[in-house]
Amino acid sequence: MKFQKILILLIISFSLNSYSSYTGVYYCSDNKVVGFEPKDSFKTTSFTEEKFKAKIDFEKKEVISKEMFFIKDFQQACLVNEYLPPSMQSILCVSELGNSFTFYPESGYYARSNLLNDKKPSDSIAVGYGTCEKF
Repeated sequence: MKFQKILILLIISFSLNSYSSYTGVYYCSDNKVVGFEPKDSFKTTSFTEEKFKAKIDFEKKEVISKEMFFIKDFQQACLVNEYLPPSMQSILCVSELGNSFTFYPESGYYARSNLLNDKKPSDSIAVGYGTCEKF
């Protein structure tokens, strides 16, 4: 019985440590961004790749990035897949503006979208992917 309690504590401790090791500031760079231009009858287009910083906190389940409009002024909801092995862990966040960001810390891969929440969209709709490195 005592062994089981120790084993459970070790597993919980390991899972918490793996999340805290991923928490931090990352420098991210798009590989490719494509989408649609509402002002031009939703014509398919490519966009200039961007570089941005993101503070990613797996414990608090939040992403802060001014460039992606993940800022304190707007609500966001994030999910962390807590039951997968560390090599498969990720965070998925969506903001009230319609932006989304998914990040896989083991590989540094991310995917993001700008699907702005507006009845008559005038801003571009974009989907992109790239990689992030921890500062």
